[in-house]
Amino acid sequence: MLYIKAYPETAARVRLHGSDILASPGMQKERTLRQHDNVDCYTHSICVAYMSLRVARALHVKVDERSLVRGCLLHDYFLYDWHDKAQACRFHTVRHPRIALHNAERDFPLNQLEREIILKHMFPLCFPFPHNRECYIISVADKICAFSESFHLYSLDKVARMIEEGSRPGEHVGGLCHAGPLPHSGH
Repeated sequence: MLYIKAYPETAARVRLHGSDILASPGMQKERTLRQHDNVDCYTHSICVAYMSLRVARALHVKVDERSLVRGCLLHDYFLYDWHDKAQACRFHTVRHPRIALHNAERDFPLNQLEREIILKHMFPLCFPFPHNRECYIISVADKICAFSESFHLYSLDKVARMIEEGSRPGEHVGGLCHAGPLPHSGH
C-alpha cells in the first residue's frame, strides 16, 4: 500500500484557483455520484487536481496552474451516475469528456486551455490527442487516482478534507484514510 502525504501548500493552491467551482451546485451534486468504488465524483475531482499539481512539481514542468486546477475539477462534470444504466450514456468512457465540457461551459466561464483539459483528459482512450503539457499531466494524474481508488492502493481522502477545510501552513498530514462507502453504492 502506498502512503501519500498531504501538502497544505498544494491544497491551498487548489482552493485558491477552484473555490468558486467547489462551492457550485453542480459540484455539490457530484458528492452524491459514485465515481470509483467508494469514492464520489467530488472527492475524485479534488484528488485529480491535487495530484496534477504534485505531478507537475515532481516533473519540474511549468504549467498554467489556475487552468490546470479548474480543468481538473471539471474533468468529470458529467453529473449523472455512470454506474446506473438508465442514467448513463452509452460508451460513457469515451463520451463523458464532451458531456462534462458541455456542462462546464454552461455553468462556468472557461478559457481555451480549461476546455482542452476537460475534453482531452482521457488520453489515450479518446481523440483528439493533447497538444499541451497540462492535458498530459491530468491524463496521468487521473489514471493514478482512478487506479488507486479502484484497487484501494491509497486514499487522498485527507487531501480532499484539507482542501475543503484548510490547514496550517507547513503542516504535513499523512494521506492514508479510506472513506466509508457511499450510502447508495451498495459496497
